[in-house]
Amino acid sequence: MAAEPGYNICLKYGGKTFVGVTQDDLSISANMKDSATKDDAGVKRSVVTSHTITFKVAGIVEMTGSVATRLYNNDIIAMALTKNTYSITYYRGSGASKTGMAIVTGYSESSPADPDSDTTYSLDFEVIGSLS
Repeated sequence: MAAEPGYNICLKYGGKTFVGVTQDDLSISANMKDSATKDDAGVKRSVVTSHTITFKVAGIVEMTGSVATRLYNNDIIAMALTKNTYSITYYRGSGASKTGMAIVTGYSESSPADPDSDTTYSLDFEVIGSLS
């Protein structure tokens, strides 16, 4: 699937396809293993053992063919409460993409003070394995 116009993340699970927008917060952090041995003369040595990759997705809709169906808070809360592993494709502005697997690690809801404004919902994800 190519990137849907206006969306930069695609999530797939159980035959369903969801798209959304990452909130400019793709984070890649190195997990380190430190050691200090006699051979190192007491100098701490660090090695990258893996990476933790996280991101937040908002504006999630379900795609059926080329038709987008809006998800409401109950739908998104249900996604957050499952233990599903999602196949993800993260699209870069250059047209390149990264793929991997991710799990939902959190849910956020923000209600504005203005009653005429929409409440926003988002899901936090963590990549399991690699993003390639």
